[in-house]
Amino acid sequence: MAVQQLVMPKLGLTMTEGTVLEWHVAEGSTFKRGDILVVVESDKVANEVEAPEDGRLLKIIVAAGDTVEVATPIAEWTADVEVGAAANVVHAAPPPAVVAPQTGVAPGGPRRRRATATEATIARRLTEAKQTIPHFYLATEIDAGPMQALRARWKASNPQDGLTVTHLIVMALARTLAAHPELNVVWEGDEFVELERVDIGIAVHVPSGLVVPMLRAADRLDIAGIARSVSALAERARASELTAEDFGGGAVSVSNAGMHDVTYMSSIINPGQAAILGVGSERSSFRPGKDGSPTLVREIGMVLSCDHRVLDGVRGLKLLNGVKSRLENPAEWLA
Repeated sequence: MAVQQLVMPKLGLTMTEGTVLEWHVAEGSTFKRGDILVVVESDKVANEVEAPEDGRLLKIIVAAGDTVEVATPIAEWTADVEVGAAANVVHAAPPPAVVAPQTGVAPGGPRRRRATATEATIARRLTEAKQTIPHFYLATEIDAGPMQALRARWKASNPQDGLTVTHLIVMALARTLAAHPELNVVWEGDEFVELERVDIGIAVHVPSGLVVPMLRAADRLDIAGIARSVSALAERARASELTAEDFGGGAVSVSNAGMHDVTYMSSIINPGQAAILGVGSERSSFRPGKDGSPTLVREIGMVLSCDHRVLDGVRGLKLLNGVKSRLENPAEWLA
């Protein structure tokens, strides 16, 4: 019987270690090719590891909850079994003699559902981020008029391609970071890490919660490239087609909740980054005009959540006001 080792996989270029979240197969159990053996977590996302072929799990070396380096053996298995032999099957979770309802302890009681590995990862990482990153917040409103006028002109000349507020914000943020590389920095350990590339995180809502895939080298794209790339990234996220390579890196993310009727949103910084820009809904407001009389304008509220280890008030405002200036004067940087 040839014994083989299942090792901690390398799920991304920057991954050096992983955590075993959950074993789906118990010691002694058989499995078929394509079955989920284990769920492991890199520093960015939970990943399901499939069986490469039919076999039996002989020994679990790394228990759930333990973290090991990439390529470390986490289990032993063999392919020299007949998976269909019922006498050899050992179930990972034998059913109890009496099966109780899984949705509550009594009629009318609270419904409970165990979090998936992905949901548990999101919850743990957001909790860790809020507890370990010293957040502070900077808020402003932008005049949405010039931006919406640009969108109207774009639609007239490019009826087949949609241009959204998110696309324009991502481009304004990328251009601001490219113009001020001293802001494209993150905190790692006890060091400042100056990033060579402008990658922007795009928060996307999926059934399991929020995921934040990265738009790579965003500063090198024109507005059409931004629109296509952001839309494609969001579509892949909703279709559960993202890979480990889509996560990690970048200093800043964008989270646009404007479609959900909210004025301001103070977001939690994505772990490993230095800031996140929360975007609210477009609102009508009266502001003093040039002659001092009330003028009706359309505004969008934005809140920049900052890691105070990296961005102080002045640096944070340079970033936020850089985005604001570009969005209110799009002709100056989109020509």
